[in-house]
Parts: sequence; structure tokens; C-alpha cells
Amino acid sequence: MQAVLSHYRILEQIGAGGMGVVYRAHDEHLDCDVALKVLPPGKLADEAARKRFRKEALALSKLNHPNIAVVHDFDTQDGTDFLVEELIPGLSLSQMLISGPLPEREIVNLGSQLAEGLQAAHQQGVIHRDLKPANIRVTPDARLKILDFGLASIVQPSSPTALTASETQTLSIAGTLPYMAPEQLLAEKVDFRTDIWAAGCVLYEMATSRPPFLGYGPALIDAILRQPAPAASKLNSRLSPGLEAIILKCLDKNPENRYQSAKELAVDVRRLLTPSAVARQIPRRRFGAGKTILLAAALIVGAVLAGAGYFLLHRSSAPLTNKDTVVLAEFVNSTGDPIFDGTLRQGLSSQLEQSPFLSLLSDQRIAATLSLMAQSKDAQLTPQLASQVCQRTASAATIEGSISSLGSQYVLGLRAVNCRNGDLLAQEQVTANGKEHVLNALGEAATKMRKKLGESLASVQKYDAPPDSITTSSLEALQAYSLGVKARRKVDYPVAISFYQRAITLDPSFAMAYAHLGVVYRQVGLTERGDEDVRKAYELRDRLSEREKFDVGFMYEYWAIGDLEAARRICEMWEQTYRRDMLPPLYLAFIYGTMGEYEKELAWYQEAVRRYESAIAYGDLANSYLNLNRLDEAKATAREAKARQLDSPFMHSVLYDVAFVEHDAAGMEREAAAMGSPSEEGTLLLESNNAAFFGQFAKARELIRRTINSAEPADRKENAARYQAVFAVREALVGNVVMAKQQAKAALALSNDMNVEIFSALGLGMSGDTAQATRLAADLAERYPKNTIIQSITLPTIHAVVALQGGTTKGPDKAIEALAACAPYELSDFLHIYIRGTAYLDARQPLSAVIEFQKILDHQGLVRNMTIGALTRLQLARAYTMSGDTAKGKAAYQDFLTLWKDADPDIPILKQAKVEYAKLQ
Repeated sequence: MQAVLSHYRILEQIGAGGMGVVYRAHDEHLDCDVALKVLPPGKLADEAARKRFRKEALALSKLNHPNIAVVHDFDTQDGTDFLVEELIPGLSLSQMLISGPLPEREIVNLGSQLAEGLQAAHQQGVIHRDLKPANIRVTPDARLKILDFGLASIVQPSSPTALTASETQTLSIAGTLPYMAPEQLLAEKVDFRTDIWAAGCVLYEMATSRPPFLGYGPALIDAILRQPAPAASKLNSRLSPGLEAIILKCLDKNPENRYQSAKELAVDVRRLLTPSAVARQIPRRRFGAGKTILLAAALIVGAVLAGAGYFLLHRSSAPLTNKDTVVLAEFVNSTGDPIFDGTLRQGLSSQLEQSPFLSLLSDQRIAATLSLMAQSKDAQLTPQLASQVCQRTASAATIEGSISSLGSQYVLGLRAVNCRNGDLLAQEQVTANGKEHVLNALGEAATKMRKKLGESLASVQKYDAPPDSITTSSLEALQAYSLGVKARRKVDYPVAISFYQRAITLDPSFAMAYAHLGVVYRQVGLTERGDEDVRKAYELRDRLSEREKFDVGFMYEYWAIGDLEAARRICEMWEQTYRRDMLPPLYLAFIYGTMGEYEKELAWYQEAVRRYESAIAYGDLANSYLNLNRLDEAKATAREAKARQLDSPFMHSVLYDVAFVEHDAAGMEREAAAMGSPSEEGTLLLESNNAAFFGQFAKARELIRRTINSAEPADRKENAARYQAVFAVREALVGNVVMAKQQAKAALALSNDMNVEIFSALGLGMSGDTAQATRLAADLAERYPKNTIIQSITLPTIHAVVALQGGTTKGPDKAIEALAACAPYELSDFLHIYIRGTAYLDARQPLSAVIEFQKILDHQGLVRNMTIGALTRLQLARAYTMSGDTAKGKAAYQDFLTLWKDADPDIPILKQAKVEYAKLQ
């Protein structure tokens, strides 16, 4: 039961943005898959938008070039304009650059194709205006394709090397900020040379895997307008002078000094492929034959003597490289004072983690390795045990610490040892005059050790915050913090909270203690309280290392503020600075998953598993495959995790959902048993969701009641409110409006938590209490002005629900218009898609409704046991029946009624469905 436009059968959504929604569709005439682009919902009634869309289609139809996506068709059906393009296999350039810069030959090959594609567009008078890696695709045979001309400007074409005033026009600011030329930012006239700037940005990113200008907001704008881009050769020492010169010419802030046409750019880039160009990049000196032989001999002798001298003087292995991983052992404490146990290792870990050069093996990976060694996960990591972990994980060295006392003085020692052969790589010893100076002495020793292990002086100087900034000046506070970290790792959240609170009491300026406390509060469901502590950590960010600033910055933007774009920018800069850190890939996956960009989510989870083999990472990866309906790969990931002894309850929770999607009752039962002993609260909530999915609302209500009663006393009030608010939405969806209002009001009486207000507003709005729903929407808008999902999804959905309840003929149109704001994050949630489909039904646009409802059925891996997953079948039946396709309508009704064969008979929406189906007989 798939939607059809003309002779194109829609298979799945593959992209969305403000200028169009893109689907993979099947051309029934030519029996091939194509990309089908339509205006976002809500813009279909905007005649100006439709004119721009048609203008884009006409312009692109003229661009017949191998490096530009080919347009096959443009048509209109039932008031819906759609553009049909070739479906291009492969990866976007932004996906390719996740793993780092490209080799220069590949850059030159792709760069020449990019320039040739732009030349073809410019010859037809088309300025792209939004060229960036995400809008460039590379096929498996290395063919580059330029996509998405949705922001393109059409001018009169003329000689590409002689631009005149007639070829430019004043345009509003549009594009993607990091790739916008100065004239775009200033809203000045743009021309073909604006695309040349963007091409330079793309070439720079291919060479360095980062845009030429970083930052966000005013800082990024200032960099583009006034600051030179950092030399690409400093970020990639293998970059040839010829390619760097081309990039710099493209990025000249004055358009007159850039390449004046894409053709000129293409010619210069192609020259780099010639043998003579390669040869010119190899510095040479001329010697006579005899001098050459003598010089070679002298170099050989010198190298031998230098090597022998170094070996005789040092008798130790070479220092580490930036590809090596080290294992941090526990300190040997001979002072007899327990204050140092665990505390100094935590302090040293925080000191060393600020280094982009060093990579410490994570405590999670250490615990997993200890399990493989038949050791307790909490075993004391002595130097001997650390060496074994080091060898098993293919790490390069261990760093061992010791502390002893001499009267009132303390002597701290650090040793880095090659765990393969036992050679000493480096050592350091410092003295502290009193216990209160031990942490400062430890910081001094860590800095010296970093230099000896091979980190550059510039890096050490840049990333060397003092100990009292990174952690605390209080040994007692640091000890409490380290105990909190251990308790959190054991998922003993009440104990972790108590230790973090003690650390803050001992040092009210301990920023990372606030940050970790905030995370734990969120993990137990106290989101509002957790966000308060994250905000406090952010206020104290001047007391953090650069790496910790990234970490706290992410927490603040993602959780406390909800600004996904700001969080993404922070994580991208974090990733660029700390390329082996395990957290940026995980956090970027979180962000893209929240945005509904699941292919990007998957790519980052794959990178997380590569860097960070853990049960958590494998569970997240399997869940990401499930999000994309790739069920076999989700199960294969679970098998791989089990083979590596990285199984987890969460992995079995994912497999439970896989079995649910596959209608495998035996598999669900098996995975439920394999989850171990999840909380009673979690089990009851799962059973309640399942009961509601199959229409057994009386059972679902009882399970929710028991769930609320089983919540921990500390978080009962907030969790209880959240459960009631969610159930209010369920009740409203099936027509139990009185129950929905009761649940929503009961939830609001307990808490004004963000999620409580969101679901209560939706439940009340769908139940007819539009005044209260509108008040709650206003409160959410005021409290969370920068929250991406609230502003782009939640508020439009509430406004749409209110419009549909307004009782006016314009209500459906207003609802559709309100939901247009959801397009950039279309798949981040499915309730708004369900509401949009309902609005199309009310507007008597059944084919548009079919498209919306089919989106939900096409993403079962995301929808899982959500109630709308069942109700969508009924709405699809209504849409097909309204369109006149009675056969498909009957089939959809039967699908729904079979699913709800054991449902409560008094549910209003079920009664209506039975009456409607009877009329079709």
C-alpha cells in the first residue's frame, strides 16, 4: 500500500529541507528507481514557492552534464508539483570526509569534476548559491554529482570569463553559513564567482576534513568577512603548494581576485594531474655524480652514528605517536593515607585527557577487557594488571604513578612503559611541600611527561589548564568525585549522586562535578533538576580544560537549551580537535538521531564502535540499524557484540523491538527474558505500550497505574506526571476525550516539566481544550526559545491540533501550514506526520494523506510499538476510500481490524472503524 504520483510509486523518504522533500520512488513505466522531489507540506498552497519550484525545474532541465544530477520529469498531480531526478548511488562528500582528508589525487579528480559541473551550470545562467559537501554526491565509480539547486539563482548566461552587470542580481541572504561568500553574507550582488568561493571551501574541506572557517554566529561571520583561512598545509602537511594556491585563490574575499570562471578553475585543477606538476612539487638539488655518492655515504654514516648515539644515551623506545593508546594504572600509594587512593589516578586522567596527542584507554574498555581476563571489572589496576590490559587491547604503553612521603613532603613519580617489551619510554618525579600542594605537583609532572612522550610544545602550551581549573584544589572533593565516577559506571545512581553532591559541597566551584551530577539526574528521570546542574557547570566553564569545555558545552546546548545546531557545531569542533576521543562520535550520533537524520546517526555510531568497543556503543549501533529498518544488520551487530563479550540488557531491548517489528512473539519472549532484571518500572511501561498498540486500553491504563506506583520515591512525582501526560495523548488519539483531559490535568498538577507540558498540551488540544493547549504552547515557547525540537516540531504540532479542533473550514489548511515548519526535522518524530495526514483527510486531499500515513508505515523500525503505528492503518484505509480506491481501502481496514481483534470493544475510534468498514461491504 504505497502512495503514487503519476506513474511514480513512492518507496521511502530519503531527504528533507526547506526547499523540498525527496523520496525514493519507482518509475513504473521504465522499471527503475528515481529521486522524486516535492514541495514541503504547507508550501503547496504558496503560489510564490510553487513558481520558484517550477523555475528550478525548468532551469535544471537545461543542465545536461555528467557532474550534475539529471532531471527526468516535472509534473503536477492533485495540486502537487513534483520534480523527478536520477537516483544517485554512493555517499555524500560530507559522509566521505568523516574519516579524514582525502588523498590529493582524489581531491584533484573530484575538484576538476566539481569545476566542470559548475561551468556547465554557469553557462546556462544558473548560480547554485548553496554548494557544500552535503550537496555533493560521489558514486562508487568516483563520479561527482552536484545536487540540490533549491536556492539557485537564474541569470542571463553569457561568456563565463567576462561577467557583466547583467549577469548579477541582488539577492537575499541564503545558503549555508560556513560556505557563504562574503558578498552573500553582506546581501550584496552575487554572481558565478560566489560559487567559486564555495568550491574553494569544498576543496579546503577535502584537503583538511574541516571547513576553512570555524565557529558559529557572529564569530563565524567575522572570520568569513575579515580573517584569512588557516593555511591548509598546516593541517595537512602532504598538501602540494599547487593545490593550496588554487584553494587560496578561490577563497579571496574580493571576487575580482578569485577565478573569474569555473572554466579557469577546472583548467588549473586539471594541470595538477600532469606528471610535470607532480615533479615540480618535489624539491631537488643538483650535484655531480661524485658529490652525490659522497653525500649519500655521509648521510648513511651520520644516520648510523646518530642512531647509535641515541641508543647508547637513552636505551629506551622511541616516544609515542598520535596513533598510540595508553593505559593509566592506579597509583602505588605508600603514604598510608587513603585520601590518595583512586583520587590521584582521577586527577592525572583529567590532566592527560586535555591533550589531543594522547589517547587514554577508556575505563569502560578497561572493564570489558578485565572481564575477558576473568578478572573483576572493579579489580585494582596495578601496574602488572595494567600491562596485561595494555597488551590485550593493542595499546602502546602504560603510565604508572606512585606517591610516597618524606616528613611533610610528598614525592610523586610517573613512568611510561612500553607494554610489549618493558622498555621505559619516559619518567618524571616532582615534590610537593605539603598535602595541599600535591594536585599542583601532579599537574606539573603530567605536563612534563606529555612533552617527553612526543607531544609538541605548541600543543602542550595550548592545552595545559592547571589542576584546580580542570578538577579542584581540594583532595577531598576530588576523592568524592572519583567515587561518584565509579558508582555511575556501576549504574548505582543514588550513590553517584551522593558523592557528586559531597564534591560540590566541598568545592562549590567544581564544574565537572556539577556536569556529572546533571547527567545522573537526567538518567534517573529528573530532567529539570539535571539541567540546573548542567547550567551551573556551564557558568563555571572558565574553570575547565578545552576538552571539558566541549563536553559541558554540548551538555548545555543539547540538554539544557535544546539547540541542536549549536550542539552539533560544538561537537564538530571537538571532533576536529580531539580526533580519537570516544565522545564526539557518540554525541554527534545523538544529535543526528534527534534531528531525524538516521543515515548520519548510523555513520557516527559506526565510528564510535571503531574507536570505542563497548557494550553501550554496540547497543547504540544495533538500535541505529533498527531505526533504518535494517533488521538483519541490527541482529548481526548483536551477534558480533556477543562474540566480543559485549552483550548488554540494552542490546536485548533492541532485539526485543526487532522481534516486535517482525511480529515474532517467541523472539519477544526470548529477548524479554534475556534482558536480565530490568526495573519493574521499565517492564510495566513496555507492557503498557504493547497493550495500547493492540487496542487493549483498560490493560494499558492499569499497567501505567502500577508503573507510577513502582517509581522510585525520589523521582516519583516527575516520572508519574510524565507517564500520565503520555497516556493522555494515547487516550485522545482513540477518542477517549474525557479520560485524556483527566490524565493531562493530573499530570500538570504534579509537574511543569518540559515533557509533561508537551504531552499535556497535545492531549488537551486533541480533546478539545484548545485554550489550555494554547496557554501551554505559549509557556513552552517562552521557556525554551532556542530548543530546536520544541520550536520546529512541538509548537507547530500543538498549533496544528488546535487548528483542527477550531471547527472552521480553514482549520485543516491552517494545520498543514503550521506543520510546514517541521520539514527540516521531518523524521525526528511521527506524531506531527500523523496529524498532517489527518489534516489532509479533513481537507479532502486523500492522496496527500496517503503519502503522510505511508511514511509512518515505511519506518516501522522507528515507530515500533507507538500507538499511532496501529492507528495509521485505519487512517490509510480512510484515505484510500476517500480517493475512490475501495480495494485498497478494504485491505487497510482489514489490516487494522485484524491488529485490533482483541481490542477493548468500547473504544470510540474502533466503533467508528467498524461502521465505516461495514459500509464498504
